Amino acid sequence: MMEIRKFSRILGLCAALGASTAMAVPAYAGPEDQSITLGMGEDFPTLDGYINTARDGVVITMHIYDMLIYRNPKTFEYEPLLATSWERIDDRTIEFKLREGVTFHDGSPLTAEDVAFTYNYWADPANGARSQGSVSWIERAEVVDDYTVRVIAKGAAPAALEFVAGSLPIYPSDYFQSVGPEEFGQKPIGAGPYKVESFGDGLVKLVAYEGYYEGGAKRTPSIKTINWRIIPDTATRIAEVISGGVDWVWNIPSDQVEQLQAVPTLDVALASTLRIAMVALDAAGRTGADNPLTDVRVRQAVNHAIDRETIVANLVGGDGEILNAPCHPVQFGCDQSAAVIYEYNPEKAKELLAEAGYADGFSLKLGSYRDRSRAEAVQSYLAAIGINAELEMLQASASFSSWREGKVGAWYGDWGSFSLADSSASLGTMFDGSSNDGARDETVIQLIKEAGSVMDPEERKAKYAEAIRIITEKAYWVPMHTIVMGYAYTNALDFEPTLDELPRFYDASWK
Repeated sequence: MMEIRKFSRILGLCAALGASTAMAVPAYAGPEDQSITLGMGEDFPTLDGYINTARDGVVITMHIYDMLIYRNPKTFEYEPLLATSWERIDDRTIEFKLREGVTFHDGSPLTAEDVAFTYNYWADPANGARSQGSVSWIERAEVVDDYTVRVIAKGAAPAALEFVAGSLPIYPSDYFQSVGPEEFGQKPIGAGPYKVESFGDGLVKLVAYEGYYEGGAKRTPSIKTINWRIIPDTATRIAEVISGGVDWVWNIPSDQVEQLQAVPTLDVALASTLRIAMVALDAAGRTGADNPLTDVRVRQAVNHAIDRETIVANLVGGDGEILNAPCHPVQFGCDQSAAVIYEYNPEKAKELLAEAGYADGFSLKLGSYRDRSRAEAVQSYLAAIGINAELEMLQASASFSSWREGKVGAWYGDWGSFSLADSSASLGTMFDGSSNDGARDETVIQLIKEAGSVMDPEERKAKYAEAIRIITEKAYWVPMHTIVMGYAYTNALDFEPTLDELPRFYDASWK
């Protein structure tokens, strides 16, 4: 009955929105003019791919810009994109040969100078790349000739190609320097399959770039226009896709995906992703030195308090799975067997709290953003052992900022690792001493640094395993589960979700 009522509310909202949607939202033609309208949850303060690192931002980045190479989402093999070939000169140096004849959206030609400038600019921490782990390994990039560039790492960089393929878009150096980073983020120019026609008022309009080169891993789009509507409220997005106001949505809760299967005009899917969910804990005391979470017994109590199995079974859906390590099992170096496992045991949790001097419990602020029902479940489990968690639900970027800035003691968030299949993008980003890191454990920081700078794979695995053991033994996180992504889209659209959680609309088409 509860599920039926939920679905009825969605359908009711759809009907209620019908008239206002028709008046307030521009008409988008769809298949008739090879356009598509997306309903996306995150607003964009900027379209700069080094600053806008929320998942929606990563997706739009790969449509506007190209990287040097491309990782195939099915084979996970690297393929040519802006670079036609690459070679490791030594443990620190990779040489890339660039594709000739590539132009940016303003018609200027791509050269090695653009690559070197982009990498050198964003490798400088003073310039504020949001995910420092993606660029901090770079010492410098050097121009060899117009179509050859070398990227030199600070040390051995075994995961360098993962970052090059997944999170390092190339910018036109002259334009970027002439307008500056802030204006570039508002009026970006890239070399990807789509260019920005307009940006603002809750809509980003992308149009296919007619000068897009052939021969790379991305195909020339058959969908010529992408209307990227920002609709933060999940229920409103669902109502819009039912009514036809948008053609495609994602981040649909699993129970509502099941209900949407009854809508005859829609295809729906629950697809596995490389994203992991966690309850990160303020072990370093960023919210105050007297923060109870600085006591390992309290953090262990929190781990014992949460029934992850029930949350996964009832609220995650699909093939979501419990995590014991703070990384994704697909990622290189993510040894789940190295983790200390905390079984659901609320009585043990209460005992640990009493030992730590909190027999009467305490209060904290719990940040979250993706799925209120899961966050409220965690809140309830904490309440059962005496921890009063004040839940703060925000949009993704604001919620993550709240964690980074030490404004919440615990954060039920998730991390997609830029869809990179290496633990340097999960452990190496969340336990590196940066603002992402609520533990600030110097031993862990050193282990992860070493694991990211040795070429021997067995040595890397051993260092990551030791880091996982310490992180879980000291209960810096509650590793929760993999994220299963819910999609709903018109069944006239030929679209396929991928494990890397990067919808590619240049690969989609109208049937």
